[in-house]
Amino acid sequence: MSKDSKNTAAVHSMTGFANTQSTTRAGTLSMELRSVNSRFLDLNFRMADDLRMVEPLIREKLMNALSRGKVECRISWGRAEGEKRIPKVDLEQVKQLAALEASIQGALPKANGFRITEVLNWPGVVEDNSLSGEELQETISTLCDQAIETLKQSREREGAGLAAVLLEKIDGMEAIVNSLLPMLPQFLAHYEGKIRERMTEAFDKIISDKASHLTVEDLEERIKHEVALHSVRIDVKEEVERLQTHFTEVRRILKKGGVIGKRLDFVTQELNREANTLGSKAHAIAQTQASIDLKVLVEQFREQVQNIE
Repeated sequence: MSKDSKNTAAVHSMTGFANTQSTTRAGTLSMELRSVNSRFLDLNFRMADDLRMVEPLIREKLMNALSRGKVECRISWGRAEGEKRIPKVDLEQVKQLAALEASIQGALPKANGFRITEVLNWPGVVEDNSLSGEELQETISTLCDQAIETLKQSREREGAGLAAVLLEKIDGMEAIVNSLLPMLPQFLAHYEGKIRERMTEAFDKIISDKASHLTVEDLEERIKHEVALHSVRIDVKEEVERLQTHFTEVRRILKKGGVIGKRLDFVTQELNREANTLGSKAHAIAQTQASIDLKVLVEQFREQVQNIE
């Protein structure tokens, strides 16, 4: 394995699902984790009051395993399919209670006998299936580890799909920029020609009206200056170079993987800024269309980035 592959982490979505179960003598414990996108890690718990004692344990595990996403955790008691377990009754205990009852009634003939509910509630008569606090903590801890691992695998599978979509969008943006590159000198030359034509006409009128003390050489120099000034205002070379840099950065981030959502969100803002500038400097239909197409892809890119952890 190469050094690069060792340092590469998977891309994770913030959308995922996990459902795990653990069968105990007290019944079947089920844990369900659902996560969707969120700017921060937002944890919500739904569980019965008798399980609230384990909430801090689950919260700590989730905070150590995840960095972003709105996560809903549900824990409940239930029975596995086909499970119909009836508690056992200690008949020896019942016989001892019967003997005790007979002794009492021998001394006190008018004394009432035990009712069935009293016998069943007598300590030790009915098998105690409940878990101790320590047992519950251990069971929940194992169950939570399994659920988190399943959730991370789900988010990783979703993340792999998102990464492929993002790379596809970047490829599309790059294709637009590459198709525009050969035309940029033509756009600039065409615009410079129009500026020179308008300014030459204006200065020719001034000279013909003898309204200026400038010589022809002075006017020519002024025209060159104005053309150069306006050309700088519409030159998009820097914007194109920055776009290409952002394309490379996105590919690098996705290859590195890990917790990259916020970094990608920042790059998305930069992509959008350059696409807008490209449009504001446009003086040709092809350039305007390229800007529109870029902004469409950037918006689609942004929507997908919102789901990256």
